[in-house]
Amino acid sequence: MADLSRSSVGRWVSVSLATLTFAGLAGAMDPNRAWSQYTRDRWSLEQGFPGGSIYAITETADGYLWIGAEKGLVRFDGLNFRLFNHATTATLPEGPVLDLAASADGDLWLRMQVPSVVRYHAGIFEDVSQTLGQIDNPVTAIFRRDNGDLLLAAIDNKILKYGSGRLTRREFTTQHPNFFVDSLAETGDGTLWLGTRDSGLFSMSKAGASPVPQGLHERRINSLLRNGEQELWIGSDGGLVRWDGTRTTDEGVAEALKHVQILSMTRDRDANIWVGTAKGLARISSSGATSLDDRAAMPVMAVFEDREGNLWSGGTQGIERFRDSLFLTYSTATSRPENNGPLYVDEAGRTWFAPSDGGLYWLKGTEIKPVAIAGLNHDLVYSIAGSGGELWVARQRGGLTHLVEGHGSFRATTYTRKDGLAQDTVYTVYRSRDGSVWAGTLSSGVSRLRNGRFTTYTTANGLASDSISSILEGTDGTMWFATANGLNAFSGDRWLVYAGGQGLPSGHLNCLLEDSNGVL
Repeated sequence: MADLSRSSVGRWVSVSLATLTFAGLAGAMDPNRAWSQYTRDRWSLEQGFPGGSIYAITETADGYLWIGAEKGLVRFDGLNFRLFNHATTATLPEGPVLDLAASADGDLWLRMQVPSVVRYHAGIFEDVSQTLGQIDNPVTAIFRRDNGDLLLAAIDNKILKYGSGRLTRREFTTQHPNFFVDSLAETGDGTLWLGTRDSGLFSMSKAGASPVPQGLHERRINSLLRNGEQELWIGSDGGLVRWDGTRTTDEGVAEALKHVQILSMTRDRDANIWVGTAKGLARISSSGATSLDDRAAMPVMAVFEDREGNLWSGGTQGIERFRDSLFLTYSTATSRPENNGPLYVDEAGRTWFAPSDGGLYWLKGTEIKPVAIAGLNHDLVYSIAGSGGELWVARQRGGLTHLVEGHGSFRATTYTRKDGLAQDTVYTVYRSRDGSVWAGTLSSGVSRLRNGRFTTYTTANGLASDSISSILEGTDGTMWFATANGLNAFSGDRWLVYAGGQGLPSGHLNCLLEDSNGVL
């Protein structure tokens, strides 16, 4: 190639790009979700990914995703993968692609495992090693600056800068032999940081490259990431540490990341940090909360956020895409999502749910907690109701349990037949606006708890059936009961029965619902 002058970049039009991008404003992934709540797409050899192990991921201005892989360069258009290597493209050297960067002018730069740097320009792959002057002393790392310029570290103590079609070289001195730069980063104050293979971390100044002596667990630095103006995250073979502007420290780093091999990092548009480790992917929220991927661990050697806010990760088993979904799925360690029973959202923002195989749980954000008080973890919960800081729980064997929150915990009171409840199997519970609590049983009618005393109503009092499946209060204060033999209303201490032949189906009613107009 004669020069590195800037020129227009060819663009491709493909209908399949629609699957890679989405209309509307892009946003980063919600860090408050559990890992299981992300939509997760995975491509390996079985799903058509042709590249083997993955070392780098980036995106060019035309919307294509590019993957540096063991078998060459892979392009993804949202539906199909296309492999570029020496067998398909003679101008590409043989071997894996270890580094990728998209320059501001739309070109794609590749660092090969063989000592070559390749530029993909106007649809053509060009080996630019000779133009860079790095034939005998290869480039070992590529980094894209905030302005789109590229920095390339060479093995002969040179930093090459490419921007606006121009190439400049800067040499530096160091007292360390075999100085091999594996990673680059630049903080907001203009400091250039060099992570080396064997010599630790260095900061770059006009005088040369100065070592950062303290606080590193390991001398091999695999990944560097700027966070804010002066903070630098440093990933090594020995774990994750931070440069806080004055010193290197592991304060604020989760224990799970302090002694694991760190392979890659990226920062999304909402300041969350995603860390690829030898044991899987980790997420550090902008508030500092750390969460590890809860699936089977595998090395993650590349992480990348695309323009739509989706996160891509690549390792030895293919490539994965994580994205927010419109619908969230929650589960516990002991129950599948499809096996959940009643739900209730309290005024503190907790969602209470009871799996059909037993127990009671509450969910807030990504935190799921079991409730073991009053033996609820060993019973089946049929129904949940409440108001303010209290909760009423209808149980299969344990009667009716009242939970009251105070000082960060719950106090429980359980009512059974010994306390005047009609039956210890309570199928549905409802708290009315006057403070009464109604407990509908499977075969003994409905009990009302009012002013500390139970009153039970059965067929002898006017119920259509003693099997109660649902309770609802109307806007006028009328209490409605769905039973095995039709619908009952209770108003003014009188029972009314609505059964088949009165515009209602005959037989068992399972559920009641009132619309915004007060129509049942």
